Amino acid sequence: MTGPDAVAVVVPNYNKAKTLHACLQSIYAQTHQPTEVIVVDDHSTDHSPDIARQYPCTLIHTPTNSGPATARNTGATHTTAPLLFFVDSDTALAPDAIENALHTLHHTPHAGMVQGIYDPHPLYDDGPVEQYRVAFEHFWRTRSVGRDTGALLAAALVPRTVFDEAGGFDERLRDGEDDEFGTRLPARYRIVATDRVRTRHDDVDRLLPMLREQFTRARTKPLLMVRTWRRQRDGAAGARVGMMSPDRFRHLEWSARLTLVASGLILLTVPLTVVLPWLPLTWPLLGGVVATANHAFLRFTHRLRGPGFALFAAGLHVLAQVTLVAGLGAGLPPAGYALLRERAGRAATPPARAEARR
Repeated sequence: MTGPDAVAVVVPNYNKAKTLHACLQSIYAQTHQPTEVIVVDDHSTDHSPDIARQYPCTLIHTPTNSGPATARNTGATHTTAPLLFFVDSDTALAPDAIENALHTLHHTPHAGMVQGIYDPHPLYDDGPVEQYRVAFEHFWRTRSVGRDTGALLAAALVPRTVFDEAGGFDERLRDGEDDEFGTRLPARYRIVATDRVRTRHDDVDRLLPMLREQFTRARTKPLLMVRTWRRQRDGAAGARVGMMSPDRFRHLEWSARLTLVASGLILLTVPLTVVLPWLPLTWPLLGGVVATANHAFLRFTHRLRGPGFALFAAGLHVLAQVTLVAGLGAGLPPAGYALLRERAGRAATPPARAEARR
């Protein structure tokens, strides 16, 4: 297809041999066929490039493993299609995903990005940890439908003009590049989340890797907040910096704020158990606060898989939220250091300019 509705699908891939076949199969089964499909292999060490060669897609190799931001930018530069649809290689689209994304784009005023949500069931069911993870991703993404939300690039349609205006993805980032990209969309554009665009995700299925991923993603948030604050201070042409603004906490729902506070208290009591050995007795109470604050999610897990899974999800959710707070805390020192360096540099600028004038 050519014309204004021509869609190029960009698939960044790194070692996704398990899922790439299902991903590409779902793309070629779309009711609205893409003009081209570009798989950018980010220096994989498995046989996933061989899987890509089984399909009539364009396969591009990066010289080194550079991260999804670089892979997506590379794919975008290898097509002139007016619409870009980004799909993660560990997901499989519903057959009408692209068609519904186009419909939403055309019928939503000022839409600059249309993004889907995860299905509540994983692409490949590898156990309760993955079931929890996918259920939570589906739940909170569903709640974001119709709201101003962060970017999700697992299944997202972006007009090329908007992509170019935002400047593409920040290739310095290996985590959080999707959220950061969303903060640079000019304010006149809307990020539209819709449950009519769905994709099934093969998520992490073991506890420690899940917590490590949670920690790593949370650790990037404070530094990204500093960057968006800088752009806000410098009047960055109406950029959507408020999406990751330090004062966003005040606009969170009461349940999210209560979750962060209770999780933070659990984390703070851990080192104090050396001198106050009774403190672990408070953890069930604080965990109960987190569970109560997230009662809507737990009711959803009960409906989805029954009471046993809901109880498991409650415990895992408390652990995940504590890990998230730990990641945010670990991200504060580099963010503070970046602020101090900037202040020192700004303080040194006037004398330097005065010296230059001499």
